[in-house]
Amino acid sequence: MKAITHLTLALLGSISTLYAQEKASYLIQGTLNGVPKEQKGMLFLQRYDADFSLDSARIDQGTFRFKGTVQGPEMANLFYINTLGERSETLDFYIEKGKITINGTLGNFHKARISGSALNSDAQQFDETHKTIIDHISTLTTEYFKAEEILSQDSFSMDSPARAIINKIDVDLNKWSAQLSKEQATYIDQHPNDALSLFKLERLLKDTANQQLVTTLYEKLNPKLKSTPLGQQLLEQLRNLDNLKMGDIAPEFALADTTGKQINLHDFRGKYVLIDFWASWCVPCRVENEHVQKAYDTYKDNGFEVLGISTDMMLDSWKKAVTDDGMTWVNVVDPESKVSGQYHIKSIPSNFLLDPTGKIIGINLRGEALHESLKNIF
Repeated sequence: MKAITHLTLALLGSISTLYAQEKASYLIQGTLNGVPKEQKGMLFLQRYDADFSLDSARIDQGTFRFKGTVQGPEMANLFYINTLGERSETLDFYIEKGKITINGTLGNFHKARISGSALNSDAQQFDETHKTIIDHISTLTTEYFKAEEILSQDSFSMDSPARAIINKIDVDLNKWSAQLSKEQATYIDQHPNDALSLFKLERLLKDTANQQLVTTLYEKLNPKLKSTPLGQQLLEQLRNLDNLKMGDIAPEFALADTTGKQINLHDFRGKYVLIDFWASWCVPCRVENEHVQKAYDTYKDNGFEVLGISTDMMLDSWKKAVTDDGMTWVNVVDPESKVSGQYHIKSIPSNFLLDPTGKIIGINLRGEALHESLKNIF
């Protein structure tokens, strides 16, 4: 795929500025049936992934109403909390200019009917078209969380039966997630004028391995979409990742290992090295350590090294995890997330595979994908 260039990004930024948007008004109204009359709970409107509520409203004879302004379409959610502090299911939807009507029932609020919004209609249509994929991902994710809890209770023991369960779920989850990503990319390519394409691009870019695909698709978008806050945010993320794509030389850094010695990335020149971002508290990371261990044991005599970078702030927890998981490769710690920020890590586990010259030849290779890549090298 075509790599994004600094010139292209500059041009995109110039075009986007021409279409700068002003804030527009929205009205969200609707009904929530099934709320007991004696309850005086509240309905909360919250921006997606935010820790605070954007607005709140009381249910008045089963109806509710929110008013506000928005600069561009954004993801949000609604949930109800009764007088006992019990929270309902969460309805995820999109806020955009105009009037949006929501009609739902307590106990099944996440499936509320939404009308009056082209963006929400497009999203519901996409979900319905790909219901099989989305349902599989939802079911597997629920099973994964249950197994994660068991593994945590087992103190991440290598003998915990939850590890085998998680590994099996992970294979299936990766398969269905890859299929959904493919469908999202197809949608974006076919709908360059639809606001939903922006949100699908954002989802794709959560895996930085998709950066070149996202770049290609972003360039096809309508300039007005690029000028929205989310469009500009995506552009900034692509700029940040411009030196972390396949074929780039990985940025240099130095961090302390378990003995306090400073380890430089440059020290690994001449060998293939996996830069592996993880943390002791991260269940998927602890499970992934098994695959990294297998790869390291298989190829370490052929010139393969692993440089584990922990984001732990509690150094004792980090060192204990290194010992418990049998991580015999070099491990350093990044408690202030300086290197994680340098590599724009949004989630862990994440990794970069480098060749002997320090060039990036693989991004986010997990499980069997890592073994396959190394098998093709050695």
